[in-house]
Amino acid sequence: PRAALLPSRCSGPRGCARLGEAMADGGGKTKQLAEYVDEHLKDAKLEHARAIVRKPIPPVPKDLGLDVNGLEPTTLVLFYQYIEPPWTNKEHKKALNFCKELGKKHGVSGRGRCAQEGLNCTLTGPAAGVRAFCQGLREWQAIFEETDFKFTDGLEHRKKFKALTIRKVDELVAYGLEGAYAPSLSKNASTNLEADDYHKMMADPDAVIIDVRNCYESAIGHFQPPEGGAELIIPPVRHSFEFPRWFNAPETKEKLKGKKVMMYCTGGIRCERATALMDQIGKKEEQFSTNGIFHCRGGIERYMKTFPKGGFWKGKNYLFDRRLEQVPDLKSEQDLQKDVESWCSVCKKPWGWYRGARTCAVQECKIPVIVCDDCQTADLKKMKCPLCEQGDRFALRQLEPPRLVNLANATNKRKKLDRTEAGIAAAAKRAKQANREPSTRLFLGKIPLAVDAARLEAALESKIKVLQWIHDRETGFFYGSAFVELPTLKDAKKAEEKASIEGVKVDGKRLRVNFAPPQENVEWPPKGHKHYERPPIPMS
Repeated sequence: PRAALLPSRCSGPRGCARLGEAMADGGGKTKQLAEYVDEHLKDAKLEHARAIVRKPIPPVPKDLGLDVNGLEPTTLVLFYQYIEPPWTNKEHKKALNFCKELGKKHGVSGRGRCAQEGLNCTLTGPAAGVRAFCQGLREWQAIFEETDFKFTDGLEHRKKFKALTIRKVDELVAYGLEGAYAPSLSKNASTNLEADDYHKMMADPDAVIIDVRNCYESAIGHFQPPEGGAELIIPPVRHSFEFPRWFNAPETKEKLKGKKVMMYCTGGIRCERATALMDQIGKKEEQFSTNGIFHCRGGIERYMKTFPKGGFWKGKNYLFDRRLEQVPDLKSEQDLQKDVESWCSVCKKPWGWYRGARTCAVQECKIPVIVCDDCQTADLKKMKCPLCEQGDRFALRQLEPPRLVNLANATNKRKKLDRTEAGIAAAAKRAKQANREPSTRLFLGKIPLAVDAARLEAALESKIKVLQWIHDRETGFFYGSAFVELPTLKDAKKAEEKASIEGVKVDGKRLRVNFAPPQENVEWPPKGHKHYERPPIPMS
């Protein structure tokens, strides 16, 4: 449903009971809210809120000893740097090779993405080696003086990546906004807020906070604005390319109009593009305007270090490195357990960890799902993400993405972009077909040419009531598609579910299976229809 594009996660009473009582007196609402916000600031480590942009790389901590196993501890650094105008092909290749050689020189491992639009890395290694790598980037190109390197020292040695892998990619975040579609960062009028200022703004009732991450990340942790403060919005986004589509929806723009729009993500890179996109659309569309666009500099990573007791953060920060997740350093296990609002996808008991690399059983989805220790060996068909369980049929993929051209960011990868767009369009088409109302009639695609009705029935695990082989109107040849009607709606739903989870296969080849209710002006079965066990062969 269209309304589902704007789910809200507003503050509940947990953790805010005292504030709720204090706010019962309407006259003192603003004062009490400010006092509640200030309480968190008393325990804040404001030195961690400040980015190291245009500042010296922080030295190795003097008290850094061996880890619990007596091994050299690991240091981790997160950073990204966009480049405008983008690197040329030659500069891109040079940057990729330079980073690999620099990492090898200083014993650094980890993962990175290198595009013409910049560099995004999560790296590990010795404390001195990681810092030398970052300093090497600064000495290589002055633009890296603008980079906010976020260091975490003293991790166990086993948290270190085994190798260094830096991939050559078209886009740092897969928004589908590569090249000329990438909104300008240099002209972006949004504001980067330090963690403590972002914390204060969360108490503003005229603000909305958008979680720019994927829904499976938000499931185990997110900001929880104080009651009476900003409204939290967690979009139903499974993958990054869906976010621009969500933002471009009329319902979203109407919701954000006239508001102070705050955004956050893990380390800041996704917000950097997202705020620029919103700013650019606001400049192009007269009917859409906000009361300012803001994002948290350094993201959740820096906020959590600034507020070691958690501040307004609830739950865990989903990570893509070997830490898996991050929690506030000084928050008790008891309080962390109270924060859990996610559940095991199988038995539904509260559970706040992703383990076992389990993914959603629905083939078009496949995002990570939460499975508790007791259910790791359960039936894979039961492991569905909350969106799929709620019946979300990929509505976002059917929406149009914003297409505002910014020639200053253009690259010469137009053909590659065209292929990307074609892939996204194909995914949207499949999602649209998947979103059709259940019907006893199904469309089957990608059928092997040498097939018969009996093998289709075996694959669908049902008798076929009506079978119409689809052939080319001009040549009469069969190219692998058919409409079939099953005896009952239950049979059809069972076949469609099997196709989306484990696949319906004939001779090892996976078929496309979608509900295909006949259109009002289409006669079904077709007039004069005859049943053929095999696709008919045209006679010349």
